[in-house]
Amino acid sequence: MVKSFKSNKGGPMKFVVLGRYTEQGLGGFVKNPSDNRAEAAKKITEAAGAKLIEMMTLRGAYDFIAIVEGSNFETAAGMKMLMEATGTIKDMTIMESVDFNKAAEIASKAAASYRPVGK
Repeated sequence: MVKSFKSNKGGPMKFVVLGRYTEQGLGGFVKNPSDNRAEAAKKITEAAGAKLIEMMTLRGAYDFIAIVEGSNFETAAGMKMLMEATGTIKDMTIMESVDFNKAAEIASKAAASYRPVGK
């Protein structure tokens, strides 16, 4: 299912966060397999003034994905800074949802003044 993460005008911004656990982080899971990292992520997200909407573990290049609502990009960046500083998470990638239709409107307006190379 494809979900739209389009935020309301003036509403919270939505972010998709991907990350990987370090060897230290994976070692923590081995020591305590029942550790609820989604609950820990929820607490730290709320402490930063944001809201964890959903978190899942993944199979593939990344170990987890989270959907987060926050008031600005700096909130998400601050969370990344803290999480990676713990040494248990690496390669956190923050992707911000955008209004694709608005982006297309801007591209459409700008297209009249664009000249391709060599023309």
